[in-house]
Amino acid sequence: MNRTKQAAPLALIVLAAATLALAGCSDASKTFGLDVTPPDAFSVATEAPLSMPPNLTLAAPQPGAPRPQQISSSKQAEEVLAPQTALANGDTTMGPGQEALLQAAGPTPPAGIRASVNRQAELESRSPGFISSLMSFGGSAKSGDAVLNAGAEQRQLQENAALGTPVNNGPTPVAQPNHPTTLLGRVFSIF
Repeated sequence: MNRTKQAAPLALIVLAAATLALAGCSDASKTFGLDVTPPDAFSVATEAPLSMPPNLTLAAPQPGAPRPQQISSSKQAEEVLAPQTALANGDTTMGPGQEALLQAAGPTPPAGIRASVNRQAELESRSPGFISSLMSFGGSAKSGDAVLNAGAEQRQLQENAALGTPVNNGPTPVAQPNHPTTLLGRVFSIF
């Protein structure tokens, strides 16, 4: 038998199956763009008209004056190459909202607080040496380091809030080591 004679019935079967499959799809005419579906006039929502705020006042334009929002090309290049200087040279005037936010944030932190916090974090992250861990009695190897007593600090903050005093009013509560935890600390605690 010839191959073309065998392929003809197979092609008819495939074509009939495809026709039935497309006929079974109710949205086939929409899919292929044969059915026109205009938008429904009743489902279109109307928007409220735009209106001007009642107290909007704009400054009168000055012919020939530079635009306030337009930045020169040299300033744009400076912002790309050195963003720190662009931020430092920016406008430092604050609006009433920014000032109110700063007032609500509380008193200004002491100068150098970030360096102090970073230094303390670096000291705490270092592992003590062998001799320091032997000689310390459960605390830090340095005598100037102190551990904050969290419970007492919370009580002090609540009292200050109730009295209306600043949060930094009063001494910082420091926790005392309970007992020696190192081998030499246990030996010396016997005496």
